[in-house]
Amino acid sequence: MDWQNLMRQLTPLRRQWDLAVLSNLAAGGEGTRPAELIRAINAQARDGRQISWGVLENRLRRLEATGYIALREITNRPRETRYWLLPPAGRLVAALDLLETWLDQHEPGNGECSPPADGVGTALTRP
Repeated sequence: MDWQNLMRQLTPLRRQWDLAVLSNLAAGGEGTRPAELIRAINAQARDGRQISWGVLENRLRRLEATGYIALREITNRPRETRYWLLPPAGRLVAALDLLETWLDQHEPGNGECSPPADGVGTALTRP
């Protein structure tokens, strides 16, 4: 695995709230409104931390500019703005769901992640 390339490609998503936005857009289906996003994200937030409107707008603009989400403005009265995931973000969320499942099954400290007793099979060994 080329971890440096992976980290470089994930750079647009390494700020706080980015994954919360993508996850909630995936859960909301087609055309999620910003008000729905902020309610859902703040309901899930822990430790009293909440996303503000300004931060949400900044994250949405940046995720749109990097090609992860799309925006559509509906010119009804009142005007509506809706966001949805583009295919690359949908695939990323699916991959992260798999990673979350793996992490839930292999939590450190449950004995499954410890090295073998005989040292065989470890990638890094000392002479």
